[in-house]
Amino acid sequence: MRKHFGVWIAVMILALMLTACVMPDGQVMTADGAAPVQTEAKDWPLVQDLRICHIIELGHPYSTAKVTLAEKEANVFGFTYDVYDTQGDIPNEIRLIEDCITKQYDVIALVPYDTSALNDALREAQEAGIPVIAEGADLDEEGLGYVNTMIGSSGWAEGETAGKAVCQALEDGQGWVIIEGATGHGLVPQRSSAREYVAENCPGRELVAVDTGMWNREEARTVMENYLTAYPDQIHMVYCHNDDMCLGAVRAIAEAGLQDTIKVLGVDGGAKEVYDAIRDGTMWGTVLNDASFIAVKIIQSARDLAENRPVIFWQTSPAVLITKENVDLFPNLW
Repeated sequence: MRKHFGVWIAVMILALMLTACVMPDGQVMTADGAAPVQTEAKDWPLVQDLRICHIIELGHPYSTAKVTLAEKEANVFGFTYDVYDTQGDIPNEIRLIEDCITKQYDVIALVPYDTSALNDALREAQEAGIPVIAEGADLDEEGLGYVNTMIGSSGWAEGETAGKAVCQALEDGQGWVIIEGATGHGLVPQRSSAREYVAENCPGRELVAVDTGMWNREEARTVMENYLTAYPDQIHMVYCHNDDMCLGAVRAIAEAGLQDTIKVLGVDGGAKEVYDAIRDGTMWGTVLNDASFIAVKIIQSARDLAENRPVIFWQTSPAVLITKENVDLFPNLW
């Protein structure tokens, strides 16, 4: 009797296996070709009217383009996306964070202007139950504990890629200069880590001078003019912390008739004006800080956080070097 019962069980199991099979994507397909039935999945609560507060310094083509791209992504989902300009001022950024908490936004996204000055305001957001998305510059250990995800290209990676580019573009005995972003901005020491890379890996490339262009094209043009006056015949490359400053430096170099002598390297990419400058040789290259990646990830991560979905903490885009050899692979974003 036990033998017959065991045979019956085996036959029933085989019949079930032949009747239906589970597809790799979780669908169940019946043996008679009936329509697949989706297996049960986690029931995520869907957010319909998400309100996102984005705190960022405007006034730069890169920031403006990133906000435009994020707005388009938010419109796809029907989310409210409000942008507040820090104007490059830390107390103003703190005030804006507090205002967005008071206005009870669902998610706050921001570019930290300082690695630690925002910590009290970020803690208030956490205590209010508002998820925070940080982009760009790093925060200190305490600050990282108050945010839910970090999005963007690492400033340290950008600095390393820029350092490698300097080693590649110059020969021993040639000099280079840096035009930095605004003093005090968290990205400045990160992107300027190129100088440490060069000192360690190709010390024959002499760093001649460092000054700030305040992320601004005209400010950078003035800095470059001063460099050319103070260090004639010593400069073979200029590295700018963003492409907009590079375009100011390009103009100063062209006016001095040195466009065939001095190479220009920036950070950001995405702009047609920059890619055209790389194609025609007025810029040597740029390090990609992918605005499209950041914009899309901000909106998608805001949705996931509001719906209590898991979100990767470090969402990093690669700091790719773009030169004349590969520029045609990258689309114009603005």
